[in-house]
Amino acid sequence: MRRIFSFLKFFRRDLAVLLMAAKQPGTPGRVRVLFLLAILYLLSPIDLIPDTVPVVGVLDDAVLVPTAVCALLRLLPPAVRQRSEREADLLLRHGGAILAVAGLLVLLWLALIVWGICHLFA
Repeated sequence: MRRIFSFLKFFRRDLAVLLMAAKQPGTPGRVRVLFLLAILYLLSPIDLIPDTVPVVGVLDDAVLVPTAVCALLRLLPPAVRQRSEREADLLLRHGGAILAVAGLLVLLWLALIVWGICHLFA
């Protein structure tokens, strides 16, 4: 759980830009889907390389997720990205607590969905 919070702190602005872009109609659907998959991978207990492997286990999270975030930012159309950056800067300047609460709610909903799916197939 600590790796999730450290990642969120380091990429706070980029994640806020992607969140703002996800709600805009000009954002391509593939960017929305890939952003959701990146978030799910970060939250998933299943990794390409297990975290129990010393150093290399954490390296996949430290490389794959930031690479995905940077690639998703580049896939955004310029107009959508500029608008999203302005909204994200305003949100981070004035509503950092709102963003934290919204992130917590998203995490709780995702945990509830994963829990439901696990119990459905168990």
